[in-house]
Amino acid sequence: MTCQIPLHAIASLRSHPGGRGLSRTHISLFALPALFAAMPCQASGADGTEAIAAPRDAAASVPSRAAGPDAEDEIVVTAERYGEAKVAAESEFSEDEIAGQGTDSIQDLLARLAPFIDASGEAPIILINGKPAGFDRSILFYPPEALDRLAVLKPEAAAQYGYAPGKRVVNLVLKKSYSDLNVDAGVNGATAGGQYGGNLSVGRVAISGPVRWNVNARVTRDSALRKDARNIPRPAMPFDGTGYVSAIGGGEIDPALSAAAGRLVTMAAIPAGAASGAPALTDFAATADQTDAVDPDAFETLLSARRSASLSLGVTRPVGAFTASLSLNAGRNSSNGLWGLPMASVVVPADSPWSPFAGDVLLTRPFAGERPLRNGNRSESLGASLTLNGVIGGWQTSLGLSYDRSWGENLFETGIDLVRIQQLTDAGDRAFNPYGAWDASLLLGSRNRTKSDNLNARLQVQKIVAALPAGPLTASFAANLSRGSSESRQSDVNGGSAVVSRAVREQIDGQMSLTAAILRRGVSEIGPLGDLTADLSIGSQTMSKAPVQTRFGAGINWSPLAIVQFRGSIDLVETAPSFDQLDGPIVTTVNRIFDYARGEVAEPVWITGGNPDLGRSRRQSLALNATVRPFGDQTLSLTAGYRQTIAKGGVASFPELTPVIEAAFPERATRDAAGRLVAVDARAINIARDTDTGLNSGLALRLPGRGAAARGEPGADPLQFSLSLNHRWRLTSALLTRPGVAAIDQLADSGQSRHNLSLQVSVGKQGIGASVNGNWASPAQVVNDDRIFRFQPPLTVNLSLFVEPGRLLGTAKQGALTDDLKISFDVQNLFKGYRRVTLDDGSIPLGYSRDEIDPLGRTARVSVRKRF
Repeated sequence: MTCQIPLHAIASLRSHPGGRGLSRTHISLFALPALFAAMPCQASGADGTEAIAAPRDAAASVPSRAAGPDAEDEIVVTAERYGEAKVAAESEFSEDEIAGQGTDSIQDLLARLAPFIDASGEAPIILINGKPAGFDRSILFYPPEALDRLAVLKPEAAAQYGYAPGKRVVNLVLKKSYSDLNVDAGVNGATAGGQYGGNLSVGRVAISGPVRWNVNARVTRDSALRKDARNIPRPAMPFDGTGYVSAIGGGEIDPALSAAAGRLVTMAAIPAGAASGAPALTDFAATADQTDAVDPDAFETLLSARRSASLSLGVTRPVGAFTASLSLNAGRNSSNGLWGLPMASVVVPADSPWSPFAGDVLLTRPFAGERPLRNGNRSESLGASLTLNGVIGGWQTSLGLSYDRSWGENLFETGIDLVRIQQLTDAGDRAFNPYGAWDASLLLGSRNRTKSDNLNARLQVQKIVAALPAGPLTASFAANLSRGSSESRQSDVNGGSAVVSRAVREQIDGQMSLTAAILRRGVSEIGPLGDLTADLSIGSQTMSKAPVQTRFGAGINWSPLAIVQFRGSIDLVETAPSFDQLDGPIVTTVNRIFDYARGEVAEPVWITGGNPDLGRSRRQSLALNATVRPFGDQTLSLTAGYRQTIAKGGVASFPELTPVIEAAFPERATRDAAGRLVAVDARAINIARDTDTGLNSGLALRLPGRGAAARGEPGADPLQFSLSLNHRWRLTSALLTRPGVAAIDQLADSGQSRHNLSLQVSVGKQGIGASVNGNWASPAQVVNDDRIFRFQPPLTVNLSLFVEPGRLLGTAKQGALTDDLKISFDVQNLFKGYRRVTLDDGSIPLGYSRDEIDPLGRTARVSVRKRF
């Protein structure tokens, strides 16, 4: 008869990582009698984990200490760790390290740890307890306290899980049991004033082994930032809140008016009674020389007011041999901006029934009092996803389905229909009062309503298909199917006849990947070569109305020594534009930019959205990376790498409108007769050839708490310290817009920095912590004929602090106000840095004052989070 000891019964004993996915626990044999006596016979782990077994009379067989120092006094238990992925972790963050970051959600935690995950800032692939998350994003709303650990997997993991090689993969291992209700409220604002906001979120999370669920609701609101809140030069033209008449060309309006007023009259305000009937000459005599000057900057926003609301629900539970995750989400977002006070100048003929004057006069007035032009965007969305994870015929299988529907509306008022108003005034129609309220139908602008549906399905299977001498040969297959449809109705602001456009696109792609262990240190080793693995992936993609595109990727990982790792990879990819790049809704806004051609600030109409004229592209990438861990663990990591990317016909975002970009894409910039920039088509573009090469280097230092915590003593609360320093050095960045023209050296004359440096330092523990991160870029320049604009990017520093009063002061108790209470303070752009621009002589060009470049400046946020 035997007694089984669940692994959780020895969790407090001394442990250390073993091989891939294994935990080795050393147990002193002198402790076994008491340990076995405390365990009931035939007991097993509640979570199904492996157990060790020993005879009931183990106490009698335990050697005594008198056996001598050479006697074997330890046994080793090896077992699969809970939630472990199929690929070994490159680094892990423990529960204490996660707590020391002081974040409020897993989404915030991933953003804070981004320098340690992928220095490029690209979002990682997410696993939950070693299984693909699929389309389920409700995990991002979980509190970080729900995590047992966070693992960053080795670079070859992406290919093994059926994703594009080279992407980083993060495994989120949840606690087996966890439950809380949390409320988070915060306020934020610009320290210079003029803009403020706030947020409120409520979330509930419950985890019980393989079953978990969560619900999260969040609302945010940010006020607009108006021009009059900053020191920005005003327009030269006059702005009047009431309106006035003057002589055409200046001078005296009418001798009779001057006589009635008793002085020379060159300007007269619109009388109050003119809105309801034709005014008399004496009415204008009473308002002679009166004005109602207004500040035009009070009717224009630098940042739009924004509101958002979201609701997310997720449920995960076993269904037969599978684990099913269902998530539902809904959201609403809106932004509302102002684009100035519209002023109209109309000639009122002398023979008009509305004119008491002997000659024609010029009427200057706002459209409707102090009603500004509006620019607004609104969107609503509903989505659902289902993810199934399980084993079918020995293949680890993941199936994901998702459906999203969205609605959007864009309103953009551009001005007053002066042609129509002048026609009505010249006609002498008594039904049209040039001094009264004007109907909204006399405004110019556009209204665009869109709706879209997206259906996606993804299947991933993975299996060890062979056991090689050095390790497993793993095969994975992935297939994706998607269908998207969109409808757009564009009309004027008054909802007149609409131009309707519809699009439907379908896409199918698949990928097969193989990962093989070729050499392993100490096993089938050929000389001192160490560990060597290789991964290979091939795939194809087809989209409606586009030929089949193929892709090929290969990578090699070599670790000649335990502390050194090299990786080389190459990718050859043919791609087609995405659904959003082709058929995304058209959004029209106003963007404040510097017009290099005229040397002035311009506020052109800015057009973004889908571009159905985009074509397919080819991209070739080569990456070589090296990592050194001098101490053999994750305390210190040094990285260096080289990357070359060549894209032919690639799809790219529209770059900054510098002189060379405007010369390359003249059809994208619209200017009026005077040469002023009035509109920019900023939708995505195809590039004939884009070449980018660079060197990357980094340093990551992590000093988790030592001492009592490392020895597993209860109550230990170690101080955690981490530092990340990353440097990017661009060697070349050349853009060939179309064949037959010279390539653009973006590092020489298009404002791109050659060097970028980022730093993050965090120190904290449960109860208190701080984090500082900063970004710096080297100077750059833009060349415009004989003028050179020199750019000095800012050193941007952000600060985050948090404190948990109850835990820090030791006063927290069940039900107390300070129990599980956290107060956070965040400052963005601590030193109010901004991109300084000067000319060769050191002068600052128009449009590049501090408030014009970065009107928001430094912002601060205070938040309070309470867990129940």
